[in-house]
Amino acid sequence: MKFVKYSSNGNSVGLDDNINCYWQINELGEIIKSVEIQLNAELLKYSKQHQADSYGQLPEGIITPDNLNDRSYGTCTLLTENDFDKVWSKKAINFN
Repeated sequence: MKFVKYSSNGNSVGLDDNINCYWQINELGEIIKSVEIQLNAELLKYSKQHQADSYGQLPEGIITPDNLNDRSYGTCTLLTENDFDKVWSKKAINFN
């Protein structure tokens, strides 16, 4: 299991510069939990139990080590499980 903080700041592929997410990634490279921090500091949370709603969805696809190291999309920082859990435990506007 990997825990990652993703920031799109500094990307060169045309993404908004204000995307900030926290991901829990399983052994297969799937994001199984995601927290997105909105510009107004509100949180959106997604998991296998709550994959999508009118705000957005759980990111799809396989995350590889190369993806995590590709700075053209922004930066990824490895976290501890405890660091991820602190963010995951916060109240979100779309998820209990």
